[in-house]
Amino acid sequence: MRAGIGAAVLGALLYNLAIVIQKTQAERAEASGVGIIGALWRRPAWLLGIALQLAGFALHAYALTRASVTVVQPIIASGIGFVVLFAGPLLGERPHAREIAGMAMSTAGVCLLIARSDPLAAMERIAVVDLALAVGTAAVLAAGLLGARTFGAIRSESLRAALIGSAAGVGDGMSDSMNRLAGAWLSPQAGWIPPPSMGIAAIALLFAFGFVGFVAAQNALKLHRANTVVPFILTAQMLVPIAIGAAIYGQSLPHGGANLAGWLAALALTLGGIVTLSSSAPVADVHALPESELGDEGQSI
Repeated sequence: MRAGIGAAVLGALLYNLAIVIQKTQAERAEASGVGIIGALWRRPAWLLGIALQLAGFALHAYALTRASVTVVQPIIASGIGFVVLFAGPLLGERPHAREIAGMAMSTAGVCLLIARSDPLAAMERIAVVDLALAVGTAAVLAAGLLGARTFGAIRSESLRAALIGSAAGVGDGMSDSMNRLAGAWLSPQAGWIPPPSMGIAAIALLFAFGFVGFVAAQNALKLHRANTVVPFILTAQMLVPIAIGAAIYGQSLPHGGANLAGWLAALALTLGGIVTLSSSAPVADVHALPESELGDEGQSI
């Protein structure tokens, strides 16, 4: 359990350090559109950011095989606080009272979740039809959220941001859920071990949902303010794996009225910290697309 928690914290740190490093390099790139990738590829610091993201991904996968998803996902989501910490030395942006309050809230929430967490439950046998139903439901939900955003009757920018941000979070959350299933195959612990065909499918779905989440997030950040969409992305990314874990992986939620109430309160405190941090200047700056990726009218080239 402790190894999983430690891996989740370190993974969250590396994820967000990579984002800040890549932001510093993207701001200096002279190319635009797709060509920016070629320009960034020649920058060692940007490649370091990619390496840190991959290391964070590996630690995240390991954490999901050693600790409950009800603890790992909130830790990963609360890692947004590391953006504020790294923005000081790397971007010259010192944290203000709002950022400090957000970090305190999310840290307190995560500490309460850890204190009330149960040991990692053994992976239960997963029927192919149950996995297919979960994957299909998530795909339909993500597509529905993206489709609803383009519905002409929806004119509220806040609601549009919520829809596309939630779609990105569903994609990222399902990618994390498949990460857990792939981990049970590649690094088996107590409980059922998925067959190779399901393990390979989990890896393929991990990348497929991850791609959907990435594309939706980039469009969300291009079209809407970061402090509007980031809370929806992180909230959905945190809750989807918890729901999948409880539904088909055998990772039950806290039992008993007092335990469940305490877990929900800790989760609410964590989410409050995330929302507060999302509205901070460093987070909005880091999650904004660089101007070199935008055309004269703010459209992606």
